Amino acid sequence: MQGPVGLLLAACLCVLTRAHKAGMEAAVQAKQMALEAAWSEDLQSDPKEIKYKSPVKRVIKLLRKMKDELVVEAENESSMYDKMVCWCETNEKEKKKAIADAEAKEKDLEAEIEERAAKFGKIATEIEALKEQIAEDTETLKKSHCHARKRIRRFQS
Repeated sequence: MQGPVGLLLAACLCVLTRAHKAGMEAAVQAKQMALEAAWSEDLQSDPKEIKYKSPVKRVIKLLRKMKDELVVEAENESSMYDKMVCWCETNEKEKKKAIADAEAKEKDLEAEIEERAAKFGKIATEIEALKEQIAEDTETLKKSHCHARKRIRRFQS
């Protein structure tokens, strides 16, 4: 997957993996300590105290216990993986839609910019024409005013 969606998904997975890993490290350490204590207790106990368990049976019991714990962990991780995949797919769809919407809006805005630029050019041309018209009208008014004064002076003289 390429582009911003791919980068976003890669970043999200990286962040989720790091957070999950940090949270799991403490849990793993605690579990390891508990397992080591249980194994030490089972392996170090005096065979005379527990007559019906041989060392081989104790090791088999530990292996079965480890197997059960691994099965539970696998189920939990499978569940978490399914949730993450679902989240990634949902998030990917949302991001693709958001990108498509943004691209459509970008095209609309570009068209509006071009439209307004054309309108600005038209209005600027009209303003220049009106300035010229005002200048001509002002000149004509000055001439008319000057002629009117001359006529008034002639009339008064």
